[in-house]
Amino acid sequence: MITHRDVMNRLPKKRRRAIEARAAKILAEEMTLQELRRALKRSQVTMAKTLGLQQAAVSRLENRSDWRLSTLQDYVQAMDCELEIYAREKKRGQRRLIRILPRPRSRSSAA
Repeated sequence: MITHRDVMNRLPKKRRRAIEARAAKILAEEMTLQELRRALKRSQVTMAKTLGLQQAAVSRLENRSDWRLSTLQDYVQAMDCELEIYAREKKRGQRRLIRILPRPRSRSSAA
C-alpha cells in the first residue's frame, strides 16, 4: 500500500516544500468555534450572556459535532462575525459561496 508519505517523498524537494507550505496555510486558517471565540478574546460567560444561555450550555455547544444551521448562525453572530458556507465541486475543486441571510438576533433560538 502506498502512503501519503511515500508519494510526498517521491516529489522533488521544491514541490514538496510548496505543498507543505500550502497545507500549513490552510491549517492556519481553520479554527474550531472555541478557538475563534478565544482569538476574539471572548469568554464562554460573555457568549452565554449574549446568547441568553448558561455558560455550561455554551461549553456543550462548542463541543458539538452536529449543529443546527440556525444555532451555528446565532453563535457566530454573537461573536460579531458573519457565517459563510461554501460548497466545493468534487471534480474541479471549485468553491462556491452559499448565501445565507442574517438571522435577527434572538436570545432563545441558540439552544
